[in-house]
Amino acid sequence: MGDATVPQCTRQVLGIDTPDDTGPGLLPVGAPSPELLDRALVGWERFLGSKEPSDG
Repeated sequence: MGDATVPQCTRQVLGIDTPDDTGPGLLPVGAPSPELLDRALVGWERFLGSKEPSDG
């Protein structure tokens, strides 16, 4: 059994007291590719262009 004050679903979850070293299976996330950023920009501009200007 575990600590009665900590819900079971929150045990072994990363938190403030978690050491900085990454264990096996935890890899740092890389930066998005330039192609992905270009696609996101095109989508964002399309989204902004679809909005009607407000009067106020």
